Amino acid sequence: MSTETNGFENTLLQLGLGEGWKWSNGSWWLTPADALDVRATASKMFQLGARFLCITATECADKEIRLDYQWDYEGQLLSFVVVTASGKIATIADISPAADWVERETHEYFAVEFIGRKTTLPLMTRAGDPIGINLHKEEAK
Repeated sequence: MSTETNGFENTLLQLGLGEGWKWSNGSWWLTPADALDVRATASKMFQLGARFLCITATECADKEIRLDYQWDYEGQLLSFVVVTASGKIATIADISPAADWVERETHEYFAVEFIGRKTTLPLMTRAGDPIGINLHKEEAK
């Protein structure tokens, strides 16, 4: 662990970002044992002045979608992990407008329904493409 990260876990705890942050591969990761409140965490990040970067989606064996949310806080990469419930997760686009496009893309490619969005206009897919196109691997063969 670099000297820049020494004590940073305590800083995250003092900022109210929860317990269990771990340093791994150049960034801080939070993989909570219980379901994480995505909106509350995003609100806290935004209030602290953290900058939303992206969401990375991965299909799990149980067909749910793992979402890794990445934020920059004072030059440190913070990532928290959540898994959808029945393919759904709360939107954060109204909290951090930078999340709008990536939520739309994740909806199109992984069929994640972002609860609370007013609309999910097509971004990357063409008319007639199925929602969740990345989940239809078997059909593409």
